[in-house]
Amino acid sequence: MKRFLMVLIAVFMTITMSACSSSEKAADPVVSTAPTSTVTATATPTAASTATAKASETPAASSTPVASATPAATVEATKAASPTADATKAPAATSSTKATEAPATPAAAPAASTPEAAQKPEVSPKGKKVLLVGRDSEPLPAEDVAIANRLKGMGFSVAHLSDRELTADATKGYDLIYISQTTNSKFLKTGAMKEVAIPTVYVKSHGMFYLGLSSQEEGTTVKKLKSIDIVDSKHKIAGGLSGTVDVYTETGDNFGVSYGIPGKEAKVIATVPGDKAKAALYYYDKGAKADNGYEVKARLSYYYWSNGMQDTSTDAGWKLWDNIVLWTLQNG
Repeated sequence: MKRFLMVLIAVFMTITMSACSSSEKAADPVVSTAPTSTVTATATPTAASTATAKASETPAASSTPVASATPAATVEATKAASPTADATKAPAATSSTKATEAPATPAAAPAASTPEAAQKPEVSPKGKKVLLVGRDSEPLPAEDVAIANRLKGMGFSVAHLSDRELTADATKGYDLIYISQTTNSKFLKTGAMKEVAIPTVYVKSHGMFYLGLSSQEEGTTVKKLKSIDIVDSKHKIAGGLSGTVDVYTETGDNFGVSYGIPGKEAKVIATVPGDKAKAALYYYDKGAKADNGYEVKARLSYYYWSNGMQDTSTDAGWKLWDNIVLWTLQNG
């Protein structure tokens, strides 16, 4: 009986110890299995899942790795974002540069057009009014009739004025004045034309002398002469003519080439052959001064004709006449 009780006690103790051992083993896995789950989580390639696994660990295990992993990821993210920012800035800088450079092209444009300086449009004779001053006779001198017809053919409206009626007031309202060779010089000597600011063509050399625009009053015709020397062939008045040009079809004892001896501010187009001091075609621009100080009020020009030359002038002579009339009208 006693032996039986001892065996029973031994069995009971064995069972009790076994139960205790099982209970201890059931509590331990919580600590020991945690590292195992950490290894499994670490093998996952996603950074987010690694961070989640670390966070579920005990504070001691998660503190260092998680803290060091986060800055690393931030640095890498910053580096990854940095090129994108640079790439964004590069085009912005380029476009900004282009925008700055763009105005440079238009700024240079005016210099190109500074082309050209704008020239005054040429004045057309169409509808312009001419005052033709000449000898008072009935009928009118043949020369004045021929001149009036040619002026009308160019488009001018022509009015005749007797030389004896010439005054500054009588010239008002006209675009051009033509002082014919038939004019009596004594009516020019009064100085009536000094204050007239209308472009004027003189075919009477005395008219230029009385204004101080020529230094010789009388004896200003070289007779038995039918040509002139073009000394400024590039001028519009020359009209492409150059050298010695025949302006009459013949020579005569009573006619020839008339001239003036102009001052230093005159523009000379043609002279008497062999004598450059004697100007057969010349003009003064508006604002120019005579050697005596007289200031020209409008463009004034001189043409070389003698009396009756309308019948013996060559085509070149008429061309020069047309050109000097139109040039004077421009009133430069």
